[in-house]
Amino acid sequence: MESARDKLTRQIVEAEDLWKLNVVDPKGYECWGCGIDMAPRSWRKENKLRPNFSKYPNQSHAENCDADAEEKIINQGIGKKQSIKDKLENTPGLSPSGLVLIEKREHVGDSVNPNSKKTSSSVNTNSKNQDLNHDLNKKSRRAANTIRPICRAFVNFPYDRNMSLNVPEVSGYNYMTIFKKIENNAIKKYNEKKIFYSPLQWNKIIHNDELLIIPLTAGIWTDNKPERTYKIHIDWSTWSQAKKTMLLNELEAAQDEAKQAKKENKKDKAWVFFIGEQDEENDDIFYLKDQRLICSIVGHIIYPLRK
Repeated sequence: MESARDKLTRQIVEAEDLWKLNVVDPKGYECWGCGIDMAPRSWRKENKLRPNFSKYPNQSHAENCDADAEEKIINQGIGKKQSIKDKLENTPGLSPSGLVLIEKREHVGDSVNPNSKKTSSSVNTNSKNQDLNHDLNKKSRRAANTIRPICRAFVNFPYDRNMSLNVPEVSGYNYMTIFKKIENNAIKKYNEKKIFYSPLQWNKIIHNDELLIIPLTAGIWTDNKPERTYKIHIDWSTWSQAKKTMLLNELEAAQDEAKQAKKENKKDKAWVFFIGEQDEENDDIFYLKDQRLICSIVGHIIYPLRK
């Protein structure tokens, strides 16, 4: 599973968030749908696979568990063959209704003392957090607090991109109009803010203490070599080392997964999704600072013919 609930904070944790932690409590997570214990997997920095959560042996999800239903729908891949709008409308997390950025995030999953005043006082202090957690009990779509679940939905359910979507300051009203693939063979100005996306180059990612530069494949190539391609400049000077490590791990894992997919003759690519500001003079550069506004997803993006 791609997410679980932190037993201490009662908040939903994306599996990739485990990369931020120096210590992960192996017994600190449960299924957000039915409450059974979930084991964090592949979270250590030396692991090549992305982190995930799995149920323990001889354990089963409760009947009608929403989390289990979501996982089965994704694994079956039926959303890549046809519209499953009815299922998406009545399953909480598969197709987020929008993006809500929470200003104060909780510290998830560390082995901390549950009786600590510092820890207990931080739980559910933000009303938006409470709203998001409350939404989990509803049989309806809910907002996401990073773009990752939204981008997963874009990839997983190509026949349902007419589903409504609200992303603050981004133009568009559904999955079809809010996402924008950066064009190949050209460098141009994008006048509207979108959730942009492009495959990630396989080149080594350049970074120092102040700046991370992510090379994209979109742009101009000559003789199969990048001549002038788009780049994302991330000012991470104020980020914790854990957040820096998490994003680097995610990008490098995506590169490895994409290389393996190519060896196996699969169509999967390492896609980078982000909301950024384009440089006013250098159109090939986008800037961003917020880690919640960028993610990498490995998969094959389908574009169904419009009727």
